[in-house]
Amino acid sequence: MGLSIKDLVASLPVEEREAWVHGLTPQQLKEVARDDWWFTGRPEQILDEGSWFVALYLAGRGAGKSRSGSEWLVDRVLKYPLDRAGVPTEHLIIAETLSDARLVNVEGPSGLINVLNRREIAYRYYKAPKPMIVFGNEAKIHTSGADNPDTARGMNLTSALMDEIIKWKSPRQTWLEGIMPALRSDIPGDHPRAFITTTPKPIDLLFELVKRTDGSVHVIRGATFDNSANLSPQMLAEMKLRYQGTTLGRQELYGELIETVDGAIFGRTNLDLYRVEEVPDHIVTTVVGVDPGQTGTADETGIVVVARDVDNHHYVLADATIQGAGRPAALHVWRVLAAWGADAVVVEDNLGKKWLTTVLEDAFAELRDKQGLFEAGTRPPLVTVDSKIGKTLRAQPVGMRLEQGKLHMVGSFEQLENQMVSFDPTHTPHSRESVDDRVDALVHACRHLMKAEKRRAAFVDPSQYSLDRGYARNDGFYGLTFLGN
Repeated sequence: MGLSIKDLVASLPVEEREAWVHGLTPQQLKEVARDDWWFTGRPEQILDEGSWFVALYLAGRGAGKSRSGSEWLVDRVLKYPLDRAGVPTEHLIIAETLSDARLVNVEGPSGLINVLNRREIAYRYYKAPKPMIVFGNEAKIHTSGADNPDTARGMNLTSALMDEIIKWKSPRQTWLEGIMPALRSDIPGDHPRAFITTTPKPIDLLFELVKRTDGSVHVIRGATFDNSANLSPQMLAEMKLRYQGTTLGRQELYGELIETVDGAIFGRTNLDLYRVEEVPDHIVTTVVGVDPGQTGTADETGIVVVARDVDNHHYVLADATIQGAGRPAALHVWRVLAAWGADAVVVEDNLGKKWLTTVLEDAFAELRDKQGLFEAGTRPPLVTVDSKIGKTLRAQPVGMRLEQGKLHMVGSFEQLENQMVSFDPTHTPHSRESVDDRVDALVHACRHLMKAEKRRAAFVDPSQYSLDRGYARNDGFYGLTFLGN
């Protein structure tokens, strides 16, 4: 990456540096003294106004993405305060949560307020009901969280700053249904634009944008070490010690968008390659895999519907994951089973989650006896898969099915698929920031279906049997098979 003007000037001999300073106007000297962005920003961080619609800044931790986004957005407001009709323009910051947008992008060290104060730009800051910055000409910068895909619906935006999109709940849906259609302001001399600043992870929207060749996407790449002059040497040393030479380091430090990280089990290329649009006719059995959330309402209960056909191909029919746990989630599980006509609910046989079977049994009885969803006297079709092996060993056979072209997504499931390609039990800490409930639910369902494949019985004509050659698999083989559920 290139050097900033500040770094270039600092590298000059004393005489040349003094000559450069003496050539500046009083206003330029003032801007240099306060470290304005044209002086301190690296060339790749300062966006020109080409034909692009989306600028995508993929860079490692601490590379300067937040500052780049803040400076760009302030410049947009100053340059385009009014649309062609003379109406004040609207601009939007979207982060994973509204709190992130406020704490990082507005009030943070590299946020809007510090940029505005340093550049001595007048503004009014309103913290409620949502943080909003209003300029003297009434142009506005709004903030929003990405928890709702309809974010920005109804707005008439000139600019959108999209921060850490890899952490969003539904990046593709939020972009296509909420933000992108709102970028429609008619401004003089330019068109609406979006700036995405993020550390990359293998989510489908990033792959789609990076592969564009029509000039609509401008990709910027950067590494943590590009900004080393502004970062703690101790932090840099620790990050290098921990991640240098690893695939995860290429992602987290150098901002590479990697198809599959080391140790990952599911590849996005295979998900796309073996995707189908319709369920085949010859389905043998359908099950609902469940991985429970914890007790908090913010946790998710993974619920994935998978079917198996006569050729032992597995088809993911639905991701019915719900936010919540306990009784509401259990009732939802059984409603999903009924809606898909599934044969069983599959959960992990884990002493730590033994409560789950009790909650599911009680929920089934409630739906059977009080709501009539199931026939009187029926028992809950609840089966378990063992938990004696680790997450990696459990998931590997399912990943192998995908490699063999025997696991198919019926349509697309953005959140499930993003979890699948990021799923790496060898690196992923089990915390609320790296949840794999959807993948676990998928694995539970597929493991049960694979176990059932072994329960087969073939009928043959005994007259075709001989001790020296076993069953004759020609005209004497009847080809009748029982398939276990």
